[in-house]
Amino acid sequence: MRKKLTIKENQEEALKILVRIAEICSKLRLRYYLAYGTLLGAVRHKGFIPWDDDVDIMMPRDDYKKLIDYFMKNAEALKPLELFCPSNNKNYPFYIARISNNEFELEVDNEEPYGMGTFIDIYPLDGVGNDKKGAVKLRRKGKRLSSYCFLATRNRFEKGTTSSKFRLLVKLPAYIYAKIRGKEHFLRELEKLSKKCNYNNSNFVSCVTWGGAGNEKDILPEEWFGEGISLPFEDYSFLVPVKYREILTFFYGDYMQLPPESERIGHHFYRTYRKNDKE
Repeated sequence: MRKKLTIKENQEEALKILVRIAEICSKLRLRYYLAYGTLLGAVRHKGFIPWDDDVDIMMPRDDYKKLIDYFMKNAEALKPLELFCPSNNKNYPFYIARISNNEFELEVDNEEPYGMGTFIDIYPLDGVGNDKKGAVKLRRKGKRLSSYCFLATRNRFEKGTTSSKFRLLVKLPAYIYAKIRGKEHFLRELEKLSKKCNYNNSNFVSCVTWGGAGNEKDILPEEWFGEGISLPFEDYSFLVPVKYREILTFFYGDYMQLPPESERIGHHFYRTYRKNDKE
């Protein structure tokens, strides 16, 4: 029987990918920032949150596109790292990109395999304009399209993490609609949405093409990001937004306070194995 990677082993492999991505971004002069739980881990733990099971970074859309293009053009030289995005893998179920190590393989419940190994998430940051109301409207549309895109790629309908009875009633017809329209429709709509506003001319920015809260919780002042500053993370240093304290407070409130022990769990449900492990 193959032995799945522990959370610690997953973290170690994801860190190797992050180090390589940071090197490439430095070489190409691309902006990137540690994001979400990875940013929180850098500030509160000087590294990974012990129970966190992935790595997240954000990149302004133009820099994100340049990184995607670099991986496309240098695919062979970058192995075992491999880019996953809709334009290079027709079975990939998300709009955001992931960089994966193909020496491993990922098993995810209720999802067709598409060649993913250990990975890090790369979230594109888009401008959402200068008007908060308009930004919220744009963000909500992005959340809705992202949810449909996700549902369209599920093998079967399931409750998942949905706890509300009302949301569960809404989820079934949404699943049926998503399966009928198909993933490609929603990917095209997300692509259009990403071009609505120019990043450099927007006071507010957001990862408009991903899920999440879908309201003001995901919309941040562009000036909070800037060129980034360096913070220690494990045995390395990576870039974080210049106003990282404000961002962490915005997302988590008293971010230095540890959550209750019952909430100290990972939020992704997958298993990772080394490819050369025997069955």
